Amino acid sequence: MHQKLSKLPYIVCYLCAIVVGIKQLREPDIWWQLLSGRWMLENNAVTRTDMLSYTVEGTQWTNVKWLYEVLAASLERGLGPHAVMLLQIIVNVLIVYLLIRVLKKFTEHINAHTSTFFTVTSVIALLAVSEFRMAGRPEMISHLMTAMYMFIIWTAPKFSWKRLVWLVPLQCIWANMHEGYPVGMVIIGLYVAGTLIAYLKDKSTEHLQAVKQSSLIMAGAAIAILINPNTITLWTQPFEIFRQLKANQYTTELFSFTEVEYWTFQAKVHVTMLSAVLLFWAYRLFVDKKEFKLTPKLIGYLLSIPLFGYLSLSANRNIPFAQIVMFPSVPVICVWLIETLKIQQKKWYQQVSKRTVFVSIALAAIFYTSIASNAYYKYTNSPNRYGIHITTLHNATSAADFIRTHNIKGPAFSDYFVSSYLLWDLYPQFKSYIDLRDLDIFNEDFFQEYIDLYGNPKKFYEKDSIYKFNYIVLSTSQLRSLQQTLYWEQGFNVVYVDPVAVIFLRESEENDALNKNVAAQRLFTWPQQPSDPEWAEGITKLFNPAVEYTEEQERFAPLYAGLFYNSVRNTKMAVRLLQPAVEGALSNNAKALSTLGYSFLEYQQFAKSDKESERKIDSAFFLFDRALEIDPNLTSAHIGIASFFIIRNNYRDAKAHLETCLKLDSKNDFAHYLYGLSCRSLWQASNSEQELENVISGMENALEINDANVKAYLYLAEAYWYKGEKETSREYMRKAIDSKTYWVAQEKELLQTMQGLTGVQ
Repeated sequence: MHQKLSKLPYIVCYLCAIVVGIKQLREPDIWWQLLSGRWMLENNAVTRTDMLSYTVEGTQWTNVKWLYEVLAASLERGLGPHAVMLLQIIVNVLIVYLLIRVLKKFTEHINAHTSTFFTVTSVIALLAVSEFRMAGRPEMISHLMTAMYMFIIWTAPKFSWKRLVWLVPLQCIWANMHEGYPVGMVIIGLYVAGTLIAYLKDKSTEHLQAVKQSSLIMAGAAIAILINPNTITLWTQPFEIFRQLKANQYTTELFSFTEVEYWTFQAKVHVTMLSAVLLFWAYRLFVDKKEFKLTPKLIGYLLSIPLFGYLSLSANRNIPFAQIVMFPSVPVICVWLIETLKIQQKKWYQQVSKRTVFVSIALAAIFYTSIASNAYYKYTNSPNRYGIHITTLHNATSAADFIRTHNIKGPAFSDYFVSSYLLWDLYPQFKSYIDLRDLDIFNEDFFQEYIDLYGNPKKFYEKDSIYKFNYIVLSTSQLRSLQQTLYWEQGFNVVYVDPVAVIFLRESEENDALNKNVAAQRLFTWPQQPSDPEWAEGITKLFNPAVEYTEEQERFAPLYAGLFYNSVRNTKMAVRLLQPAVEGALSNNAKALSTLGYSFLEYQQFAKSDKESERKIDSAFFLFDRALEIDPNLTSAHIGIASFFIIRNNYRDAKAHLETCLKLDSKNDFAHYLYGLSCRSLWQASNSEQELENVISGMENALEINDANVKAYLYLAEAYWYKGEKETSREYMRKAIDSKTYWVAQEKELLQTMQGLTGVQ
């Protein structure tokens, strides 16, 4: 009976691995990968040149993930796109199984021991820190292979051929599945180094044999990489990956620890764990070295920790690799601490130890519940949500239906994110302008010209003169300055808007049938929910029978309408659509209250009298204040109420709210910018050196997070001038002038003053 009970914590760990894989399909990469796999199945050929875009069609495409895409598309044929998450579930369970087996061999090898509770703790830590990358991405194959390589190496007695030879075909499969395949060569290389160091230390025949065998396996794995459609190109691919890491500044997954975007909740926990593991092994090596023997495997493992730790610090997306490598160390460290601190002698610990099975189950059950209920995702600000489900709030499902229904033809300008789903749903009717295949297809100059549109939307018309776009599809969260420009200027007409996407159609005779048919247009609509297959719904409800997709309820339509019309500065429309909902169904929704507050704050600029303007400003304050009563951590409400105080010239209270906002969200570039503005007014009033430093830090942080905050250059030029760093001031002044942004009256006055002081014209 006791033996059966002892297995229960591990069963709950596998259930946790499953539930972490039960996620909504919201990763935009999924869609173009499924399309690419579908194309290969239909054409019986591997993709070699681009056929998904019209801007760089025919460009050479080294598609490293081709085999994964074929696998995913094959599963899609029978199970729908949701099969990607089924694959993720299977991979998660295998990773946990393999690592638990590795842990057993690892502890035997170093004459250590662990406990059920600490093993369960390590599994939960791995899943909790890595879940943000366990979202249906093809890198799941690289995560699985990393665990598989460790399993093979640690279960191979004395580096025997029988076990290690499996690394050769696995390396071949890996090289055809995902660009993370160099990790396999690194793992083998580290353990080869371990055997070599051990041999140099004692010159034993056994270690020499291990060097030869592991080196031959490494050579075989390197040759196996050549068995792919891209042949020798994959030997140079690692250098291409590192080049892209430096060149691609467009996705947060590539940010390193030196950048604020890196420091998510998971990253903070990971770095803490990494530091503890490094300190533990440093102590054991240099202080407690007599207690354990340095074997070839242990040397290889110890070499892998700092290397994979470095990789995890160099790019946010590499964190799961380091977590997998560190896994065997975590429970060993926990037991060592308990013994070193003599905690096992405490009565409370002895009492808990007697119930270790139940305590372990309770811990895993808490994590399980937090995932299935979305509590963990919300607490960590993770974008993921529970349920094998195509979320209509992250995929342009209804926008694609609208394009198909009205037979809207290209060429289309589409943003980086929205293109992927449109390709999957509409290809070949739709081809992309730019998409998530990144620098594998689009060169750096093309990418930079696209990014420039965020700060200078007028450049869009230069592209339009070349490509003659017939329609434009944009994510409502992207290129907002361009959306505002297109909304108010002649040339394109809004024909469709929902929470995810907006469609602009060129004003032409060919498009008059839709442009002039208001009844056919959808000028704020709620996306229709696509049906999930029965198997996906069954799995989702099996692990959480009470699951509901409450965020997708149509009652939130006025909120999203308000957000959109605020973004294009049609605040009159935002108020008209949102105010009745705030007075009714959304009266206790903090985000809706805050959004309406912004509408009033902007709308007051167009008031017909000072009295009406004051009334709208006061209404905005009431709405922001009410929103903060409901949700004190709502950053948008803190920024809104800070904006109110800035209008009222109460910069000290504005600064206080912005400081609160930045504690909640240190990556909010607009909050940093407003913080700098508030501190500028406080500096001017008090001549405080500290406030002058605050101006600089606020503006520089705003630019570091988002270089589209070009007005910050002007305030930095002023701050550095009065700080006495005049050459730095001139550099920022040149950038301010080169930005060619629109300056309001007060900014024009400061610009002229700074031109006079710096001499920069």
